Formats: sequence, structure tokens, C-alpha cells
Amino acid sequence: IVLFVLALSRPTIKGAGWLGDAEGPLSAVFLFDTAPRMEYREGNRTRLDEAKSLAREVIEKLPVASRVAIVDTSDGVAVFSPTITAAKAHLERLETGMPARSLVDGMSEAFRMLEASELPRKEMYVFTDLTNGAFPGDSSPRNVQAQHPSIPVLVVDVGVLAAEDFALGAVYIPNDRIAVGMPLRLSVATGRLGPDEDRSVAIELATSSGQYTRRAQQRLSWKSSTPTSAQFELTGLPVGVQQGRVLIEGSDALEADDERYFTVEVGAPWRVLVAAPFPAARTGLFLTEAIAPTTLKKAGTSRFDVKLIDLKQLVETAWDGFDAMVLVDPPAFPDRTWELLRDWIGTGKGLVTWLGPHAGDPLVFNTPASQTVLGAKLVRVWRSPDASNYMVLSSLDHPMVSAFRRVADSVGWEDFPVNRHWEIESIGLPPESDVQQKNPRGAQNNPPVSSTVVAQWRNGFPAIIEHPLGKGWAVVVTTPVSQAADDPQAWNILATGFEPWPFVMLANESVLYSMDRSERRNVITGNPASIRIDREGVTDAFVKTPKGDEFPVPVDIGKKIITVTATQEAGNYSIRAGAENDGIATGLSANFPTIATDVSRLSPELIVSSFAPEQRFARSEKELVRDVNLERIGAELFGWLIVLAAGAIVLDWWLANRFYAERDDTSQSASSAKD
Repeated sequence: IVLFVLALSRPTIKGAGWLGDAEGPLSAVFLFDTAPRMEYREGNRTRLDEAKSLAREVIEKLPVASRVAIVDTSDGVAVFSPTITAAKAHLERLETGMPARSLVDGMSEAFRMLEASELPRKEMYVFTDLTNGAFPGDSSPRNVQAQHPSIPVLVVDVGVLAAEDFALGAVYIPNDRIAVGMPLRLSVATGRLGPDEDRSVAIELATSSGQYTRRAQQRLSWKSSTPTSAQFELTGLPVGVQQGRVLIEGSDALEADDERYFTVEVGAPWRVLVAAPFPAARTGLFLTEAIAPTTLKKAGTSRFDVKLIDLKQLVETAWDGFDAMVLVDPPAFPDRTWELLRDWIGTGKGLVTWLGPHAGDPLVFNTPASQTVLGAKLVRVWRSPDASNYMVLSSLDHPMVSAFRRVADSVGWEDFPVNRHWEIESIGLPPESDVQQKNPRGAQNNPPVSSTVVAQWRNGFPAIIEHPLGKGWAVVVTTPVSQAADDPQAWNILATGFEPWPFVMLANESVLYSMDRSERRNVITGNPASIRIDREGVTDAFVKTPKGDEFPVPVDIGKKIITVTATQEAGNYSIRAGAENDGIATGLSANFPTIATDVSRLSPELIVSSFAPEQRFARSEKELVRDVNLERIGAELFGWLIVLAAGAIVLDWWLANRFYAERDDTSQSASSAKD
């Protein structure tokens, strides 16, 4: 009887005690993953739409006077809404965009808000698609959750269990600026989730009216989980800034990774001064042919306009108008020459030095002036007569050698042995007023600048170093390319070996890296872009976003550079400055990082290991309501008590029949008859 009465009272239990304030006000944070991949459609509904729908159901069931915060990964602001109605309005305004923070960072912020709330009851809801894009690398919320064990977290899974997607990855352009007459060479990574299928990729250029015209197209075979790339080459581009896009033909469930954008400037070739030992026509031949081949110069398609001189003519030659200089096997210059080079580089120019035998005695060559320019001092000539020494690119992350990433498997540096090279010692240079302006690794307070090792020889000594100098850059290679193949004293065969295309790539990339790189026209969304304005008197410019919004940006008059920081939208941005008739028209492009559009599903094992033990997940409205009730109201004991009551009745019946003898109906009838 007691069990029946207790069951009819419908008690609940939560955790280790009874929940007496099940409908009391609470603090709840709704955290939404709003990365571009949340635009993935299933059943004509995006993942963000699905998340909003499920969130509405929870908000509608919140106790009166609860505090609600709508937080997303695209917005840096995280505060509680003044009312539940305001929170609902905030929910409806959510849109996908470039993440301003990771989902784990968003959870940390949500925990901070809940810990600061004065209400005793707290809840967090995380709406995500549980993809590799949501938790890249070792990004895991487990450690964050462990710091706040008292706050319950419900992960609402709105992902697609078997997503299918055609995706374009990063666009690779060797340089944001190409010489007029040169072809634009562009490659874009491709990827596929789902069954193998053939589909075309096209490249289009924007017209002055903003429309796109198709320039090339190729059919690709897309294979599941097998990354490939599409290669394009466009010729006949007119002088000026050209913008375009690469797109996948047809449609799929995620549009955010179906297009990639690019901007290039077509202009006059860069002017490069090459100084080599006498006779320069012979000693500078390999270098000049590597960066400006005769066939390309005759065709008018060379990216560099090269002037070759003897090293003895260096000081008497006017350097104005040259973008970069290459010193091939230079001797010990007078300090005044090094000082002139230092000042010239500091204006934003580039210097590449290939050290060789003409450097002579290190005691004579090493002066404070030479070390300031080169960023190192010579120690001695290192010899490897057995041809066992060669260049090693252990890391391809440095911009100077990143181009080798595309051909890393086919570069056989061991086929180009280096018998001799200079052993150098990097030095810390005194800071200059603007020595760090162009150094992406520079600190704010202008500490001493040390050279960076770009590549090494197999014996471990530096092969290439670089360092900033004012607004410019200096690169040093510790072996020369000035000696003929039949020279018995040749230090290497980098330029004279069989098919020395690695040297040709290295020569071009080193010159490109050394030149002023203050412009950044192609950026990842959310990163600043820098555009040079080579015109006096221009103080401001106007930027037009891919969606058509316009906003002004100031021009750094001293540097003649526009810096655009509002690049959250993916697409092509146009920039205009100066008068309407004779003003400047330029632009930039921004693309989502590939991780922001990665819809590949986390493995079940990784999902479990990424979150706190016994983490609760919900994929439907029914599961969501069940888990909310379980956490907020508790588990009802009605069913268990009814079962216990029924069990007590059965047990009582069994005991009664087990310990009491059955009635003898025959004996009782006989006794009654006798009476």
C-alpha cells in the first residue's frame, strides 16, 4: 500500500538527491557553431537552421525569469540577453561566417559566463555538426569541461552522418603580381566526400561591370578521400588588377567550398640588377638565364627585366629603378659599398648574395658593415670531396621554399652535390627604426634581429639564410653558381647538373622573396590585406565587399599602403581611391580556410574521447526534450515503484502459499456430515 501511494505521488530523482526546485529560474548558454560548413543542406535545411529549430524548443520550455545567452563562433561578443524574448530575436539573427574563435574557446567563454551567474542552476547547450572542421587537430573540449564539472553540458548533434561534398581547397598563385605578357599559372586543390564522380572545374575573370566571363574549364575525376588539384594557365591578361574565381560546375549540399577567389596585378617586369665577377657574361650566365631566360625575353613574357654588369661596375651603376639585386660571388667590398647597399635595401629593395671563392679571407671580408647587410659572418670554407653533401629542405613552411611543396617528391637534391660552401655564423643585428616592419615574425619593441635559416646542407650547416633590413630583405646562399661545369675547382653542380630545374626554381623564388612584399592581395578571411598605392596625395580609399557594402579606409601616406582588416566575407573586394576619372582601381580576394568548410565526420571513437566521460548527446527533438527533462526535472520513479508494488504482491502470495498448509476440503465435508 505504501509503495502504491508513493508511486502515485510521481516522485523524481536527480543525481544524488531529490530535486525540489525543478521549475526554478536558471542560467542557460546556447553555443552555436556558425562556421561556413554549417550551411550544409540536408532535406533543403541547413545545419544552422536545424540547430535554431532545436534551440527554440528548449528556450520555449525554460522556467520563467531564466537568463539566456546566445553565443556563436563568428561573433566575439558573449553576454546574457536582457530577456528571453531578446534571446529569441538574437537566435533568429544568427548567420554563418568566418569563425572568430574555435568551438572549444566558445565553450570556455560560456563556462566563464555561467560561473559568474548568480543563479544556482546552470546549463550549457552546444549545437555543432561534430565534424573534423569543428574540432581540428588536437582541439578537444574534454579539458575545458574537466575544469567545470558541476555545469551540465548537452551536445546537440545537427551533423550529417554520411555527408557528400565536392570541395575546392587552397588556391596557389606563385605571386600576386605578374609581368605583362606572362601567363597566369594557378592551381587549386580539390577534394571529394562520397562516391566517385566526374565533374568540371572552371576559371572565370571579372569584367569592369562585375560580371564573370569563363576563360578555361577542365573535366576532373573526383575520387572519395583522394585529394588532387586542377591546373590552369591564362594568357593575354591586360595590364592592371585582374580578379577572378575558380568554381565547380553544378551544385551540391555545401556551396561555401564550391568557389575560390583570386586577385593578381599585371604590370611591367621587375627590374633586377645582377653583378658577377669579370667576365660577367660568363660568370653571371647561369643566374640570368634562370630568372630571365632568353627565349622568354624575346617573347616578352619574362617576369624579370635583368641587367648584367661586372662587380667592378657596381658602385658606378645607378641603382634607382631596380627592385632587386643579385650579387654573384662578391669580393670583400669597401665599407662604403656595404653601407650604400644597406641604405638601398632599407628603402624596400631586395638583395640575394651567392657567396663563393672571391670572398677571400674571412678576416678581411668580415666587417661590421658587411655583417649588417648579410646578417652573418664568414668562418671558413667547408669541403666535402666525396660528393656526399647536398641541400636539404627539411621544412617547406618558409615562404621562400614553399613552392617546392608541389614538387617535393620529385626534387633530387642529392643529384646536385655541393663540394664546397662557406660555413657562416648568424649574428644578432642591432635594431633599426623600422627594421621589423616587414618581418612577420618580428616583435613589437625592435629587439636585435637574427638571421633565419631557410635551408641547410646535409652536413647541418646553413645553406640559405635571410633577414630583414629596414623595409627590405637580404638573402644569402653559401655557395656560388658562377663556375663552369668543366672547372675543376667548381664548388657545386647546382646550375650545371643534369636538368637543374631545382636551381632554376630556387633562383626565382629567392629573388621574389627578397623584393618588397608589403602587398598581400590574397588572404584568408579575417586576415588583413595590404595594397600599395603608388600615387601622391591620396589620403583615403573606399572598399566594396563581395556583398556590395562599402566602407572607407585610410591610406598610410608614409608607406603608401592601404590596410584592409574587414575581410570576413569570402569573395573579391574592389578598392577605389582618388578622383573618379583618373583614380586608382585595385582589389583583393579573401577565401575561407579549408578547415572552415570541412564536413567530414569525426569518428565515433574520437567523438567519445573528445568530450567529458558520460557526455550526453541529442540528435532529435525527442532526444533533446528527454535529456532536458532528465537534467532539469530528473528521472521519474513512478514506473519503478509500480513494478516494486507488483513484485511485493507476488512475493506476499508466494510466502502465503509457501508456509501455510492447504485446506483439506474432503475432511471438512465429512465432519460437517457427521454433525
